Amino acid sequence: MAGVRLDCAAYLPILKPMSIALDLGQVVGVIGPNGAGKSTLLRLMAGLIAPTSGQVVVADLPLTSQSPRWRAQQIAYLPQFIGDDIPFTVREFVEMGRYSRESAFAQGSSRQEAVMAAVAQMGLERLLDLPLAQISGGERQRAGIARCLAQASPVFLLDEPIANLDVFYQLDILSRLRGLAADGRLIVLAIHHLEFAMRFCDACIVLDHGAVVAFGSRDEVFQTELVQRVFHIGARRFADPFTGDPRLSVMGCLPAKDGEEREES
Repeated sequence: MAGVRLDCAAYLPILKPMSIALDLGQVVGVIGPNGAGKSTLLRLMAGLIAPTSGQVVVADLPLTSQSPRWRAQQIAYLPQFIGDDIPFTVREFVEMGRYSRESAFAQGSSRQEAVMAAVAQMGLERLLDLPLAQISGGERQRAGIARCLAQASPVFLLDEPIANLDVFYQLDILSRLRGLAADGRLIVLAIHHLEFAMRFCDACIVLDHGAVVAFGSRDEVFQTELVQRVFHIGARRFADPFTGDPRLSVMGCLPAKDGEEREES
């Protein structure tokens, strides 16, 4: 089955037209400064907003012409923030991921097996019957990923999935996402951490002011000139002396040019 394709898809004025094909079996990072359009791109790919021109194609079918149930069977979407006002337990929240596969009122072992496997994979067993309001923001984020796992969709669209997590769970979750890609899923995640993007992503989409300024492998994307121009930081690539993997040395902010405004939000 094909992955996700954007055919001159735009969401004006936020996202300019872009044509990108993403295949199953890889982790793709969406990177760029604040206000570049990363979250909007994920919402567009998830079918939560319709393109103002062009189309998003999933499994070789135009996304906007498909039912919400079909979209949920193909795409699991995790927003950047999961609020503490959701009146459900962790168990109930993760179970919602199964609703596109079976009725909300269905009973049976398959649902419970899927839910418990997802909960165990995210290390949430001890929180299973706690309300979402009583767990931390990072734990809610892990519950959101567990719901995506229970949904069993081939495409995961994750908006800052490691936000609010300590470094152990950041590394743990990114490693797990790599494992899911190795099993044949397409994982697309917005990510601010450039070092982790270099380490865990097979390819990256670089957005700046709503336009794709680069798309390719980490070797193609993480070039000194591009990083400096897009992120306004002094940076140099180097080889990790222990692993030989490419790393990024960030040396400080570059001064703004005359008349240049930078997004703060």
